[in-house]
Amino acid sequence: MSSFDTLCKNIEEMDPDKFAQLFNEKSVAVISKLSSLTADGKDGVSIYMEFILASVSADGKLSPNEYLLLKPVFDRMAEKDTSYEDGVAIFNAMGLNKPGAYQKVVDLMADIFGMVDEDLKDDIILICLLVCGIDGEITDDEKQWIRQLIEPLKIEIDPMQYINGFLDKAGVFTLATTCHDQPRMRVLGLKILLDGKIYFAVGTFKDVYKQLQANPKCEILASVGTDFIRWDGKAVFNDDPRLMAVVENIMPQLAAMYKEMGWTLGFFTLEGGSAEFVSVSNEKIKIF
Repeated sequence: MSSFDTLCKNIEEMDPDKFAQLFNEKSVAVISKLSSLTADGKDGVSIYMEFILASVSADGKLSPNEYLLLKPVFDRMAEKDTSYEDGVAIFNAMGLNKPGAYQKVVDLMADIFGMVDEDLKDDIILICLLVCGIDGEITDDEKQWIRQLIEPLKIEIDPMQYINGFLDKAGVFTLATTCHDQPRMRVLGLKILLDGKIYFAVGTFKDVYKQLQANPKCEILASVGTDFIRWDGKAVFNDDPRLMAVVENIMPQLAAMYKEMGWTLGFFTLEGGSAEFVSVSNEKIKIF
């Protein structure tokens, strides 16, 4: 059983008094933080309710316990003391029986708040999980909704295009390698986007080339202002002649010097790793 499944089981079996205490404590904390992030400080409850509604509707059904949680909302909407049947009718009229599009919007809201405050997003997810488990059972659809909330925001453009554009802005970037058990770093400025891959170049006579041959695990770090990208993986070399032709075109003096000295450039890309954008405020966006 995974840690996520264990957490779900613990919530399903939680003592009602402890459940209520945890739910109330987290709700107060989340509403307070949400209110502090809005322009007038008055929208915290409204935003909080968006997460509650999205979680209640995760499986497209309104259970009796979920109805009791939302009864004050239904009563205000209907301007009367609603029954469970009234609640189901309102639930369906709001389109919560088919929540796909609504959940995407709320999921994006959670990701945006997570960029500002990771602890806030964690508390929002816990509240949503508690809502899903309020009737003593967290269904597969409800688990899928929580997993959707947990998943970090991903950039919806070609990863290499995004990284290449960031490297253009940075101008220079750092390559980290290892020499035996000692980390090594050096500044690079040459990179080439070819066939959907970004290639870097180092002289084959240099220590950095030998280090990458001995241990291809490495990392690229580039910064623009207070933002940076880190990209790790294994260096995979490529002797495609088109790469040197690009160097001859964009850096003719470098190409001429290497030719005169009898040196060669080794071109490599990174494979099998991960990349993320990070800001000084700890905003993180997974690129891949």
